[in-house]
Amino acid sequence: MHCQRTSCTSCSRDSCCTGCSQPKELFLRRQEADFLLRFAELPFLPAARFMLRRFGESSRDGDCLSPVFLQTPCDTLEVIHTTASILTRLASLGLISISYTEPLGHFNYAEYVNSDAFLEFSAQAESFTVPEIEYGSMALTALGQEAIDDLELTVLPRAII
Repeated sequence: MHCQRTSCTSCSRDSCCTGCSQPKELFLRRQEADFLLRFAELPFLPAARFMLRRFGESSRDGDCLSPVFLQTPCDTLEVIHTTASILTRLASLGLISISYTEPLGHFNYAEYVNSDAFLEFSAQAESFTVPEIEYGSMALTALGQEAIDDLELTVLPRAII
């Protein structure tokens, strides 16, 4: 996919405009492309946010880990951080959206609660903090669908994520 990352000279829109005929260019790392291809299989995926909430206060950015997507219940925090950086970049490029106000209705989030990563994250809790999970979802955007359509599937073999 081609996506211009600066203002479009034809229409003066911001990055990745789709309103003109200028070629657009977008560079994805192999892991990002592989993860994006997961959305071709399932347009909605579960997400979660791990938080350490102090009694009577809202959580701070440093007390949160998001977005969390479990590949297996045995994923470590290191794996979760790697996946989170991939998802954050895909969201910043406008290829996916992440929402914590719209969890997947029929998805069982119990594997997140019982995961090794949440247990490891909860161990970081200090006095007067409570570990919590906020459920959410991820979805492919129209731009993300365009990117999937433009990926050369025969050239990009799937890597293990």
